[in-house]
Amino acid sequence: MRIFITGGTGFIGTQVVEKLKNDGNALLLLSRHFNAPNIISGDLSDIKSWKAQIERFQPEVAIHMAWESIPNYNSKTSIKNLNYGLNFITTLAELGCERVICTGSCWEYGQQHGKLHEDLPLKPFNAFSAAKNALYLMGKEIAKENNMLFIWTRLFYVYGPRQKETSLIPYIINCVEKGKKPEIRDPSARNDFIYVEDVAQAISLLLKKCRQSSVYNVGSGYPTSVRDIIKIIYDIYGLQEQYEKVISQPKDTSCDFYADISKIQREVGWEPKTSIKEGIQKTIDYYTSNSDAKVAEDHNC
Repeated sequence: MRIFITGGTGFIGTQVVEKLKNDGNALLLLSRHFNAPNIISGDLSDIKSWKAQIERFQPEVAIHMAWESIPNYNSKTSIKNLNYGLNFITTLAELGCERVICTGSCWEYGQQHGKLHEDLPLKPFNAFSAAKNALYLMGKEIAKENNMLFIWTRLFYVYGPRQKETSLIPYIINCVEKGKKPEIRDPSARNDFIYVEDVAQAISLLLKKCRQSSVYNVGSGYPTSVRDIIKIIYDIYGLQEQYEKVISQPKDTSCDFYADISKIQREVGWEPKTSIKEGIQKTIDYYTSNSDAKVAEDHNC
């Protein structure tokens, strides 16, 4: 399968690219900082400059994961990324691409509680989630008008190797490595943490098996508290005695939700395989064996 990818050199994208390569697909990536036989050097602000290269490649599928300047969630950045995405989807339609997969965010649901399923009303609460929601709504209409399949994935809290250092799990690992006490605002907060390799597997299966426009949650299917994350990390380092000193008193939290993944399980047979403890161990192994590892260039929430 010929697949064109944006965001393929980022945290999530590198895992997706590796999975798709191993599956034997022909890939063409867009990158601002890399140049190689299968990479177009350019960015989404100037599609005209590299449109001819995509046209020669004739992608059957495109995967749009790029979102510049994360974790900057302000309106200016969000509008810029929304326009980039809409122009990109329009270009794909003009070139006759058959399918496009985009990565959205669980933040599109708003600050809700409990199990979140794909049919819930969307309640974006900041510029970033509003822009993602707008890209989803407009993107699927552009695709429909051009007989192109449009698949939208709502990713929950993805973690793993190459995640930006300010994210929760790398931050705590870094604090432990340096002997510092992590500053945790609310250890009682519970989110759905999903290992990055499982996300890559979900996208791969959607490419292979999904033959209709739809939206899918991609998460672990259960909530994990920040408190539990910290305990797992301290246990792995053999610092059980220090754990209680790190955790402050629990607070009431407004953050307590997780993904209903029954739709993607039922329709494409995807199941997350990596437990939270196993995923954290793999993440620690990566950072401890790559002490000079740099954060990837493009990120997606």
